[in-house]
Amino acid sequence: MYAVMQVLFAFAAAGVFLLYFLLASVLGIGTGVSDIPTVIAAMIVLLVFLFFSCGLNAGLISAYAAAMEGRKTTVADFFKYSLQKSPPMFAIMAVRDAITLVAASPGIALFYFLKDTPFVDMISMLYVLLVVFIMHLLFTPVFVSTGAFGSGLITSLRNGAGLLRRKHVYALGLYVVFAIVWFFNFIPLVQLFTLFAAYPIVYSAFIAMFQGGPVRTMR
Repeated sequence: MYAVMQVLFAFAAAGVFLLYFLLASVLGIGTGVSDIPTVIAAMIVLLVFLFFSCGLNAGLISAYAAAMEGRKTTVADFFKYSLQKSPPMFAIMAVRDAITLVAASPGIALFYFLKDTPFVDMISMLYVLLVVFIMHLLFTPVFVSTGAFGSGLITSLRNGAGLLRRKHVYALGLYVVFAIVWFFNFIPLVQLFTLFAAYPIVYSAFIAMFQGGPVRTMR
């Protein structure tokens, strides 16, 4: 259901963007790729898609947590929980990406002002990748807390920080595995294995790490 709904939301987002082109043609608004109205419309459609996609991630994690306890997740429960958790999951993503952008800005600025200097492009890229890796490492437990235990933004941040403080070595090793799984998710056919086998294992491991310590479920 996660894969099916991701595809459905992607088609819905593409349909909304198509409606914009039709409306812009009627109103005589420029529809070029670099036109400001087109860029704004594309950003809005992307944000709407990411909003619901974040909720689907929460539903997926919740289904894994339920399976670990021997409980089944119905389609209705999955969809309802995904919609409920779209706001906090999207907020966590927004906070993570904002911090990532601020932390990566020195590398971006270095490349922009010294791009003609030898090896600057490589150094800038490695720095940005390192920042992205660290930020995603720090926030992955936060996403898991929201999806598996239904906690809100602030509580999830506390749970994530508590997990990293207690089991930072194990969390780092598990996140490296998670990053590898995420990379293979973009390879055709291999992604079927990652989605139906590797993801459940990695997410279940994160959930089990949470269950080994205190977890706040309050909003």
